[in-house]
Amino acid sequence: MTAAQRTSAFSQTYHLLARWAHIQRSAAKGSTDQSQLQEAVTGALQLLQSHWCTAHLSAACILFLGAATHGLATEQREAVAHAACSAIRVHKAELSQSSHVTELAAGLANIMISLQFQGSLVHWMLAIVLSLWSPNDQASLKQQPHGVTSIYTAASDLVRQITPLYSMMRHVGSAMLQTRTDCPKAAMQMTQLISDATNSGHWQEGMTGVLAAGGLLDGLARGTAALPPSSPPLQALCHLLTQACSASQAAIDQAKQAVHNSEADAQSHDILSELGGWYVWRDAAAFACCQTWQACRLPPASGSAVICLMSCLWTSCLTLTGLFQAPALGLSTEQGNVWLRNQCSSRLLQEAATMARIAAELYRLVDSQAQQVCRDLLQKGARELYEGYRAYALKTPLPWMQDIDAAAVRQVLDKAFMSGVLLMTAFWSVTAATDHKRGPADKTSSTKATASLAAGPTITAVGQATTEPGGAVSARPHANAAAAGGSMIEEHASRAKQQGNSSLVAAELLDSMSYLQFCRMKLTAYNTLLKNVLTSVSTSAEATQLLMDKLPAYSDLVATPNAASAHADASQSGRQQAAWSSDTILATRVMLLMNALGACLPALPQGDAALQAAPMMFLYLQHPQKPVSAAAHSLFCAVLKRSDKKEELIPFYMKRALEAYPSCTHISGLSAGVDAAMRELPSGSPVVLLTLHSLADHASALLSASGGMKKNPEAGLDLIRLLAQMLLVIEFQFLPDAMSNVGAVVLECPSTDVQLSACNCVHEVLMTSDDYTRKVRCAQWYQHLAADCAEAKPEPALAGDDFENLSLTRDANPLL
Repeated sequence: MTAAQRTSAFSQTYHLLARWAHIQRSAAKGSTDQSQLQEAVTGALQLLQSHWCTAHLSAACILFLGAATHGLATEQREAVAHAACSAIRVHKAELSQSSHVTELAAGLANIMISLQFQGSLVHWMLAIVLSLWSPNDQASLKQQPHGVTSIYTAASDLVRQITPLYSMMRHVGSAMLQTRTDCPKAAMQMTQLISDATNSGHWQEGMTGVLAAGGLLDGLARGTAALPPSSPPLQALCHLLTQACSASQAAIDQAKQAVHNSEADAQSHDILSELGGWYVWRDAAAFACCQTWQACRLPPASGSAVICLMSCLWTSCLTLTGLFQAPALGLSTEQGNVWLRNQCSSRLLQEAATMARIAAELYRLVDSQAQQVCRDLLQKGARELYEGYRAYALKTPLPWMQDIDAAAVRQVLDKAFMSGVLLMTAFWSVTAATDHKRGPADKTSSTKATASLAAGPTITAVGQATTEPGGAVSARPHANAAAAGGSMIEEHASRAKQQGNSSLVAAELLDSMSYLQFCRMKLTAYNTLLKNVLTSVSTSAEATQLLMDKLPAYSDLVATPNAASAHADASQSGRQQAAWSSDTILATRVMLLMNALGACLPALPQGDAALQAAPMMFLYLQHPQKPVSAAAHSLFCAVLKRSDKKEELIPFYMKRALEAYPSCTHISGLSAGVDAAMRELPSGSPVVLLTLHSLADHASALLSASGGMKKNPEAGLDLIRLLAQMLLVIEFQFLPDAMSNVGAVVLECPSTDVQLSACNCVHEVLMTSDDYTRKVRCAQWYQHLAADCAEAKPEPALAGDDFENLSLTRDANPLL
């Protein structure tokens, strides 16, 4: 038997013995079973002290010893504790990076419980556990490749390993309540020990300390025998968790600034490693707060806690950054799938829905400053996910993407969209309720916010370092960084006051929703939210202006992702058009924003809508994505209603729309635009005839290019239908000229087949008219048109009565 086989066999044996020991604890113990238990414990102690005992085997032995300690004498329990601590110290480096932390934590919890939480031995055990990932022995982050993504990937794996410490301390806290032997005193001693570890200044002790504090708080605060919230241990633990949230976020901000300022490569890599460590501390604090709030509504709601949850949710849980950067780093598809599987199975992603729900609950309980930071974090997270996926879709080779597990990617995106909708619904409900409670004077003052807000918010993740009363234990590391961020927090506070108007918040939420359109799901809550925020934005000119400024810049639309400069020259136009055509991610965002603007433009003063929306609207008329082009046509209809320069806008609209017809411009959008032009133009405007001539010329060109029925003439025939519809709405004084133009287009068709189809189109439209005054003129004109077509057709081409069947005076098709 090899050494590996022997280790595996012993490990399986002690796992089975641990289950047997648990059974013995709940059953009546006989002398035979006790002797067998003593023999097994003796063997495990000897194995722990042997030189060939591995980390894997040590964890299995400690798991068994923890289950067996309740049947041992006090001296034997202390011997077991000493042996377990010695084994942990020997195998510290291996255990800190192994997957056996769960069984190790379970065994240590049972050993600590068996010692009745008395004496220095228990404190020694807790100190060893808290220092298991100490700086001297934990180097996993520094062994990873360069880059924030790879370093944070290692940090995310570490979070997965250390979460069993929470369950361990929860078990200890629950057992401590059952003993009722100086419980508050023993809990306070453990709390002080945890505080000392957290305040050591290292992220390794910080992450273990905050998880231990959360687990102990969970165990002491739940159940019928729970300590009251006002007890010193619970107050100290709550204060420790809240301050850990604030200090970890401040440390992240400071490390990011250091990364930005660093120049030397070696120093930069060390700073990146440190940044990954602060992320772990922040994520551990968010996980602990999430679990304790769900279990016992502690710690009390605070801005630092909800900000910590929001930061963790959007930078750690709902992220695909590792996958997005894998092709650029030269990784294989197998490595990309491995990262994706690890992300989908991570504890943080599994807790994403719970974390979003609790963040929504806490948002209702914090001040407006913290609420503004939460909205900014949501917008930043949604934007980074959108930008990352957009670059990934445009840059990544198609064969590489096809080998990636699409279901796993969809799983993360679905959770991101559902979490975003849940949070935005909570944000809007709070905003709407607050706006409803405000008096008329407050509402008037809030509408006078400066127009500079239209430039959009500055997105910065800021942690709070506000000292909160309630305990003597505090998290001291990087307090100076938290103080340094005071100016940024003041900026958020100022913006929160200015953006008290619910319409401005609604515009922000619409912008955040636009970033998540590419992963949209069918949710009733989303439809309700969209309706509510649109209704609010449409009542405010300032909010509409803010939303209009959210449309992407022109350089973002046409420049390819690989272009070195945003101002590409004419030689790159082909590549730019190809990138624009394939950029479906951008199209989803633009489509929502333009459709929203169309509904909100009435809030702007007369004339402002055309001045600000027309340039981008005309640009999008030729977007290769037809849904985006259709949205641009809808926006044109809305702009035309609010513009005082209708006669200047319509000719340019016809030129831009027909240039891209039928490749990009869809007939439904063009029909809506022409109909709006006919309604909005003043009486007698010559632009009516200009519009009609433009359509007639383009229809004639398309039908001539079709070459009879060899090519599909449907695009030209659609324009014939549109021209016929104009005959029904055009001013009566222009009707003769209009009929002459339409007739000329039909007669110029290259073949009798196309002529017959064109006459059919005109006939179908005229049959729908209820204007009997206009019908007389139209019927007479159409009869002449049908006759002219019949005379012009070659004899063998069609049957003799083909055109006569289209007569509007026949009984079969009565129009008069």
